[in-house]
Amino acid sequence: MGHIIQPGSSSTGGSWRGSRSFFLIDVVRQYRAWGIQAILMAAAVAFLPLAALIWFNVFRLSSVVATQISPAVVVRPGRYEDEREKDKPGETGLLQIICEVPTVDGWSDLLCDQDPVLRQRDPQGSIYVREERVYLRKAGPLNLPFGLLGPPPVCVWVPTGDYELAIVHAAPNDRSLINSPQTGFPFITVLDACSVNDREKTVRRIQLPHYDWGRGTAISVTGQAEGSDEPLAPDLGRLVAAIELVTPVPTPGGYVLDLPEPTVSHTEDHRNCSVDFENLRSVPREWTRNQLADLRRLLPASEARARDKLWLLIQALLRREMLEGWFSYALAGVSGLVMTKWGTLAILERYRRSELLGSSIRFCIVIFVISAIAWWFAGNP
Repeated sequence: MGHIIQPGSSSTGGSWRGSRSFFLIDVVRQYRAWGIQAILMAAAVAFLPLAALIWFNVFRLSSVVATQISPAVVVRPGRYEDEREKDKPGETGLLQIICEVPTVDGWSDLLCDQDPVLRQRDPQGSIYVREERVYLRKAGPLNLPFGLLGPPPVCVWVPTGDYELAIVHAAPNDRSLINSPQTGFPFITVLDACSVNDREKTVRRIQLPHYDWGRGTAISVTGQAEGSDEPLAPDLGRLVAAIELVTPVPTPGGYVLDLPEPTVSHTEDHRNCSVDFENLRSVPREWTRNQLADLRRLLPASEARARDKLWLLIQALLRREMLEGWFSYALAGVSGLVMTKWGTLAILERYRRSELLGSSIRFCIVIFVISAIAWWFAGNP
């Protein structure tokens, strides 16, 4: 191993550039401080893409919840039922957010897929989380954006204080055909509020009466004629204008957008509820890629500017998801190792050449001195 850098030879008998995988150890053994310096210089340049990737995926984005409340907030979305029972408040307050959806037997918890509790129930009647998302923000006079916590049920450890909650889920189709065009707003936002105390466990159960899983009741657009089979096309002018003017802010969950959402007028039995596009409310929150895609499908083709703006955000999130994959880190890491090896050899090649030049000059000086001494003795017998 100690001869892999020697000119014209290696431990495998070929060129010194054909070194083995542990060549860094051989470099340090042979070149000592010069070898360590060459390795560090090459690695500093070779692993720049990996450092840029980590910065882009981790440090570039700031969590909305952590920014509003505290960097020490702990969020655990998609908790199984037995896990929730074991969670304790600790030094802060524990807030558990559980969604309930209508079934033939009344209200039932919306559970995560693969939750062991589902195995004890009828598979035909099992209900579990799909695209439902839970949001949280600090209560107050400021219209702060809701930060994405994740799919329900959610456990979050937060300091004492007042908080506002939002559950966003898909709205049931307003027609009997599953492939019918969407006319109402694609999401329903359910708002709630609560207070959390230190060292206490607070459980909030939020009902989603229009849960879209075959049992959710359709919501009609305000103004639809009685007995009409044709859905009423809503006026999307204010929503389109807001999309065109909104400034997206990138976050770990997607983008923060401050868009007006139509309000839902609920009835007591939730059978004839309607969505009102004339009465809009501002709900600033993080939007995921799927939510942006659903919103874009709502807009007609004539609204090209708003659709193009949403498409750019969707494409940006697709690229981010690609860079967040393990293969991107593996590619950056492997390329960093390869470039470190190549850079080390390139640096040491220059050092080796200068070392050979210095040895040649010293050798010539020695020969000259010996020749001069020999000539002097030969001329003075």
